[in-house]
Amino acid sequence: MKLLHRLLRKNINSSPLGSIEHAQFPILMAPFHGSPVPIMVRELTQAQIISCGDFSLIETTQDTLVKKKMQKRIDMSNIVAYAEQVHALVRKALVSPTYDDIVEAIDRGITASVKDQLDELEARIAELERGPKHTALQKDIDALRIWADFLLPEDFTSFIVSYSLGVDKSDIKELSEEVLIQAAVLAERGHNNPADHIDGRFTAFMRDDINKRAWILLQEKRDREKQTHGSR
Repeated sequence: MKLLHRLLRKNINSSPLGSIEHAQFPILMAPFHGSPVPIMVRELTQAQIISCGDFSLIETTQDTLVKKKMQKRIDMSNIVAYAEQVHALVRKALVSPTYDDIVEAIDRGITASVKDQLDELEARIAELERGPKHTALQKDIDALRIWADFLLPEDFTSFIVSYSLGVDKSDIKELSEEVLIQAAVLAERGHNNPADHIDGRFTAFMRDDINKRAWILLQEKRDREKQTHGSR
């Protein structure tokens, strides 16, 4: 943790120009394996967020049920994809220390050692035919890849993602499936967007998120109703 404190001071004091540039960002205390460390983080623009991948900040009851089902059958490829997206957001959001500064500080040769193991496992799996042994070895490879490529702790990345996306300052987590469907119905009648019918604190990215999810949920509801009526 002391190393991260030193990194922050070094980056801020590196030059007068750097000090002026950093002055626009507040110093925040972020949890890092439970211990607070000082960092500077920017709030990301809609374009910066979209460049990190396709995802939604809205979680409905249906989403929660899907997550519970997925937890029963872990898909490592989904975990890797999610980790890549989170770290892409963190890389863009971190101002000081930078993402690379922190990874270099905490790596201390761990990544090199793990990547040697990865090379060995990749050579072994190339010789295996598809089957249980291949599947088991692939899971080991995916787990090691997460360890090698994504060294930052979950509490740290969660804090940065939440801040950089403005989640805590918004009402995005207050939205329910019912509210979104109702907004879509009103938008359909008014020939505008669902977000136009929900009053709250939302960023431009969140408003687009609302529009996409609301239309999808309305269509899914109508599809279910058709199936129900058709089965009678």
